[in-house]
Amino acid sequence: MKNKNLFKYLVSSERDLLWGLIVDNVGQAEIGKDYKIYPPKVGHPTDYYFTPQNGRILDNYQLIYISKGKGTYFTSPDESIPITAGDMLIIPPYTWHSYYPDKKTGWQEYWIGMRGPHLDARFKNGFFGTNRLVYKVGLREDIIQLFNQAIDFAFSEQATYQQTLAGIGNLILGMAIYYDCNQHFTNDVVIQQINQARIIMRENFLTGISPKDVAQQINMGYSWFRKLFKEYTNVSPARFILELKLQKAKSLLLNSSLSVKEISYMVGYEDATYFTALFKKYAGFTPLAYREQLSSNQLQHVSDSENDGKTAP
Repeated sequence: MKNKNLFKYLVSSERDLLWGLIVDNVGQAEIGKDYKIYPPKVGHPTDYYFTPQNGRILDNYQLIYISKGKGTYFTSPDESIPITAGDMLIIPPYTWHSYYPDKKTGWQEYWIGMRGPHLDARFKNGFFGTNRLVYKVGLREDIIQLFNQAIDFAFSEQATYQQTLAGIGNLILGMAIYYDCNQHFTNDVVIQQINQARIIMRENFLTGISPKDVAQQINMGYSWFRKLFKEYTNVSPARFILELKLQKAKSLLLNSSLSVKEISYMVGYEDATYFTALFKKYAGFTPLAYREQLSSNQLQHVSDSENDGKTAP
């Protein structure tokens, strides 16, 4: 059985950072009700220790998961948000923050601190940000298992453990956002209809099926279908069908000798000129340039592999 309070502060190399994400710290702590001091003073470096009154600013991303109890999170000395079991705090670097458990309940907390260009890109691209710091993840045994795995790897510090920790931290972040997003779709009938719609589109995108046809097949009004589909998948039904067509076109360009005109017709476009313009808009190349570029790269890769396998005379 795990100790109720475990944490590890880690050292990383310049090579570790080339992976795109490194873990600085990971841990868990159980704070009992009627506690006297929070956070516990033992073992935490000066940079990470804080008083709830003064808060702190860190230079990495902090993911803090509360699995039991409740408390308060402060976005400024004068503004606070209640935290309950099942909440995940995702705090970007250089963001003032403070938090503490309710003395009537205490809480169980898990945390992992990370940094790197991959996280910076997700922050910049709006997957999470300072405008929203509390995510409603729910009580998730799989999330707790991931934190426990991260703690085990952190204490082992075996070769390449940073890359494994980075993968676990990345998965925790992705699952937190996933659970938070999907809890808004609690209507199982609607979710089933959207999944049915995706199956219909995947099986029929070469037949000229339209989003309105799909909506009709799942017995949903088109406007409502389009709205729910985009909220759930982040793309419109029309774009979903288009992406399926482009994927098929790319496969045919690389794995067949069919002409662009023939491929255009196969994926539902009688006008090859329009198809070429559409393909370039979303793929960044014309169909022929895409075929030539990728084919030449594959040939070069094969040639390099053959040369690597030869021994010098």
